[in-house]
Amino acid sequence: MIDNPTLEAIRQRRSVHQFLSEPVGDEQLEAILEAGRWAPSALNSQPWDFVVVTDPQTRSQIGTILEQITLSWKGFAAAPAMIVVAVSPRGDPDHFVEDGAIAAQNICLAAHSIGLASSWAGVYGKKAVDKALKKLLALPLTHRVIAVIPVGTAARVGRRTRRPLAEIVHRDRFHPMPAADSNASTLRPL
Repeated sequence: MIDNPTLEAIRQRRSVHQFLSEPVGDEQLEAILEAGRWAPSALNSQPWDFVVVTDPQTRSQIGTILEQITLSWKGFAAAPAMIVVAVSPRGDPDHFVEDGAIAAQNICLAAHSIGLASSWAGVYGKKAVDKALKKLLALPLTHRVIAVIPVGTAARVGRRTRRPLAEIVHRDRFHPMPAADSNASTLRPL
């Protein structure tokens, strides 16, 4: 199997829901945000804006808002930094959600690459949460919040497994897996 630092970072990154109180430095935040800025976007529209929240009171308020959509809201609020990914649909109304999601993934991978942890609270489509975050953070009404990403030093990292490629990769068209009691091989070579 081919391996390199990028592929390793993708495999090793975990969503963390509990953070230590150690601050995240400005240089670290800038590196993370730079990765978000370099995300690809449809027609190079770059529809994103990133709101960095380090003020404890504002983080606490965001945590309370996130209580509507995640059980991890207390842990998120305790993270020393949060990055809110918001996008404007005006430049490309057909792809702004994907563009924001790619930027958010870049942010999470960049945090991992410099030894920090992150998670992701998906906000898009949750109208009450979107509205409350816009009001709290003075975001333009035209924007849509895609995600809130807590960033910091992990207090605890869990283990995750993934389904084998043989179960999820299909060649040329979808092929359902053979029944469990079948004698057929479940490995489909690429």
